[in-house]
Amino acid sequence: MITLNRVLIIRFSSLGDIILLTPLFREIHKHFPGVQIDFLTSTTFAGVCANNPHINQIIALDRTKGISALNRFISENPQDHYDLIIDAHRSLRSRLLLMKWLGIFSGFSQKTALMNKRSFKRNILLQTGFNLMTNAISQREAYLNLIKRLTGPLKLASETELFPDQTEKESASNIVREHQLKEGKVVALGPGASFQGKCWPKESFLELSEALQNAGYQVILLGSREEIEPPWIFENSRKKPLNLAGELSFRETAAILEHCHLVVSNDSAIVHFAEAMQVPAIAIFGPTVREFGYAPFLNQSRIMEINLKCRPCSRNGKGRCKNRIQRQCLREIRVERVLEASLQILGR
Repeated sequence: MITLNRVLIIRFSSLGDIILLTPLFREIHKHFPGVQIDFLTSTTFAGVCANNPHINQIIALDRTKGISALNRFISENPQDHYDLIIDAHRSLRSRLLLMKWLGIFSGFSQKTALMNKRSFKRNILLQTGFNLMTNAISQREAYLNLIKRLTGPLKLASETELFPDQTEKESASNIVREHQLKEGKVVALGPGASFQGKCWPKESFLELSEALQNAGYQVILLGSREEIEPPWIFENSRKKPLNLAGELSFRETAAILEHCHLVVSNDSAIVHFAEAMQVPAIAIFGPTVREFGYAPFLNQSRIMEINLKCRPCSRNGKGRCKNRIQRQCLREIRVERVLEASLQILGR
């Protein structure tokens, strides 16, 4: 096995992907003792991995500053700082950075490892319905493949992890005490998503919230401040859930999930937050499919989906539904089915 002294890992977005990247930090740190790991990401998501014991330095790049931000990074970081540079994004920005920094042939260098985005097979599935991804690996495993040529046959663990600090844990504990949340009786819902096309109807989340509360569970709503679903659900609830959407930082979200027994969410980052904190999740899949690599992995976790010829129709929920019955893939996932799966996981 080669010696690594310093490694740079690049991933600018998105939130879920950065959580799924966390096994890579841990496994490099475990198999290359003494290595320094730097993580280059965007200022938006830099806080997700803060306090991670496997990362020595988080370098936050302001994407709003465009080329000037890339040039500043290059000027401050000579390429010989690093023994290995891992592009875990393969975005236009990350490719441009490597070309400006390492030269136009950077992709062929032994010093770099580039993410296989599996775009060809995914696009064939989206455009023709022909599935070349039946044995597709998870996104977590795809990230770990970036170091396979260095680790060889060594087993790499792909479980995700997040590290809220003591202040964030105390903040979560204060919320638990203030709202008298009972351990083992709390379910978190993630009714929003980065794109509306992935969202189970908010009316279904409302019905599920009230059914869970009628069964004796307390419900928390999670998400970002921009999402419309959590406040709508709160306003239209007879039994009010605790709406924490937009109120928590990334790692405070992780800390509050330590007090939850289950998460029910669209195919979004909330699923990955939950599993990183060892909380089972029910992930609702509509236009996307598990072959894309974002399925939950804990033994108790489940996917809720229905088989339709038009699935998948989108990589991430973008685009217009072409089905005669709009969003049939989501609308026909019945609340009763999700409730039954929830109660089974909760032990009822």
